[in-house]
Amino acid sequence: MRKHVWFAILFLCLLGLASRAEMVVSTADGDGADTCVGNDSNRRPDRNFGGEGTIDIRWWTGVRAHIGYVRFDITEIGGVDPTGAQLQLYVTQTQGARTWDIYGLKDNYADDNWGEMSITYNTAPGMVPIDLGYYDIDETKLTKLGSISIRSQAGLHISDPTVLPLESFLKEDTNNLVTLVLIGPTDGSGKQYYVLSKEGAVGSTEPDRVAPRLILPVEPDPFWASNPNPPMNKMVLETLSQLCWTNPDPNAPGGLITCDVYFGSRDPNVNEPDYGLEYTLATGTTETCVSLPSVLEPMTRYYWVVDVHNSTEPNIVHRGRIWSFNTFNVGPSVDAGPNQYIWLGHLGEPDTATAVLDGTVTDDGMPEPLTYLWEQVSGPEITISPNDTEDITVVFTEPGTYVFRLTASDGMSSSSDTVMVVVSADACSAAKARPGYKANAMDLNSDCFVNLYDFAMFASQWLDCTSLQCP
Repeated sequence: MRKHVWFAILFLCLLGLASRAEMVVSTADGDGADTCVGNDSNRRPDRNFGGEGTIDIRWWTGVRAHIGYVRFDITEIGGVDPTGAQLQLYVTQTQGARTWDIYGLKDNYADDNWGEMSITYNTAPGMVPIDLGYYDIDETKLTKLGSISIRSQAGLHISDPTVLPLESFLKEDTNNLVTLVLIGPTDGSGKQYYVLSKEGAVGSTEPDRVAPRLILPVEPDPFWASNPNPPMNKMVLETLSQLCWTNPDPNAPGGLITCDVYFGSRDPNVNEPDYGLEYTLATGTTETCVSLPSVLEPMTRYYWVVDVHNSTEPNIVHRGRIWSFNTFNVGPSVDAGPNQYIWLGHLGEPDTATAVLDGTVTDDGMPEPLTYLWEQVSGPEITISPNDTEDITVVFTEPGTYVFRLTASDGMSSSSDTVMVVVSADACSAAKARPGYKANAMDLNSDCFVNLYDFAMFASQWLDCTSLQCP
């Protein structure tokens, strides 16, 4: 009998371990996104692949450069200890066991808001224009976090936290959006891989066929306080005067919820009763708002925690999530404008082409007035003058593909965006250069006009027969 009891206890313990909850966020949640960008003749640097069911990953030196971009909206897991966080990918096709490098996009609201249905290699934050078949990294925007091992079999792949440590990267986030960049294989061998995207995972009945995910090995506490105000990672003015939240429901009728609230700007330490923060704003309060002790300092990150007590569990403290907000400066958001396709003589001057590069920059006005810088990234060299205004006019004298970068700075942070201008010899060539160009089937001489010249070509072949039995 005693043996049966111990088996029952062991079974229940194992069941508890097996059912232990994790906190998971995927690219399908919130403002998440996933896609790839390419820089070769197959996946051109000006093309978008945001709607595809898989993310194409490939690095074949000088031939193929396909790079994955995945974004996670971590609002719902904000404030949770990210120690041991893992990246999970479902690989649908592989060409052998290889290692991929994983980079993190440095925290910047404008960069993290890349558009899934508009991003290309030319506009991807962290990528630098380079010859087709290669890729180049902007180290001011991307930082290498580690690597992930991809097996030779398709299926679910999960990173090793000791090889791909994500904890610091997630802790440094200030906008609830984190972008990981997937580059592989690192040996440049050209092996090709496909990762299931959120579009590809829609409707799947197989539990493993999931969109890219972040997994935190943390069990959610049903008695956590929730709905922090200011919200997690929110930028606020120094005049903020109070903190508010929502209490959980008592676990029994008639129960009373009370809270302890801690606040400060020091790095929290979960091993200390007050988290090592400078202020205890409340002890045993039944309110759901507390006043701040002083005026906030500029350019500072603040932390706060709400611990919960339930009167029906007098000896239990439900330690809260570590929420944060900041008084940081928000860097400028930059849009260099749409790509342009023009030709020599399009404005009447037969040997020149003119493009107006219409940049759009938004900013919070702090800490200093904006400054602008236009630079040429690639293409036949030309002069940009002036190059320090939001909009510029550029004159071209020879055909080519030109890429320009607009950088805006508020004195503390800066953001950039690129725009491509394709200059052709004539209007027909310019039309053919535009993505999605479709020729008229009746344009027999490919001059972009259907006219008597095409009719003459048609007539010259009238009644020509290519059958095996001609009249």
